[in-house]
Amino acid sequence: MKLEQGRYAAFGSEYYASVGGVIDYSSVVRGEYLITEADVTAYNDALAGVQGALYFTTQMALEEKAAESMVKVSEAVDSFIVASHQIAVVEQVAEKAEVAQETNSVEDQIAVQEYVEQNDVSISQEVVVEYNQSLEDIAVNARDAGAFLAASKNEQLTSISDQHAQDYGQSMAEASISYSATNDILSVQWATSMGHIEFHDFLWGDYKTASEVLGQGEVIYGDQQAYMR
Repeated sequence: MKLEQGRYAAFGSEYYASVGGVIDYSSVVRGEYLITEADVTAYNDALAGVQGALYFTTQMALEEKAAESMVKVSEAVDSFIVASHQIAVVEQVAEKAEVAQETNSVEDQIAVQEYVEQNDVSISQEVVVEYNQSLEDIAVNARDAGAFLAASKNEQLTSISDQHAQDYGQSMAEASISYSATNDILSVQWATSMGHIEFHDFLWGDYKTASEVLGQGEVIYGDQQAYMR
């Protein structure tokens, strides 16, 4: 309220000064507009109360974890694209060589030779390692990101966790959250070892099989290729 009244006093004073109005000095310096030391103390006390309350919820913590994992997914996808592009060149050579063998055509064989001469078709062990590692990183971090996001949308899980943290006087802002896909366990822990909680079998309904992942990926990749043509 004091800030609002202070704005009125400041803007009103400025206006009348610009048009030759002589203002009442008390309209600017009156006690109900000025912030006192007591006001500052009351504000800081209220702020401390807010900081200690449960304003950083389980849902917010899980969404933050999902976002962190998605950053790692994006980085791994970038590495995969670079490595897969290099490996794709080798596949093209293999396809051309296969055609040359099937047709036993001198022209096809010459085409393969020319392609090899004009393009770097070698593949290093480093590229293979990067390709394999990027797929592993994508799988691990995509699984975590999906689990954290799915958990953040599970109202039963988040409400139980919020109440648990409040009962133990813990803050979700300081919680360590992890997920084990092997047993479908979402764990919430604190450094003090007080209030550790686990959620078992809460996310099975969000599980996606390998065939579902590959099928969806095939659709997306096909759409991208069609768009690029």
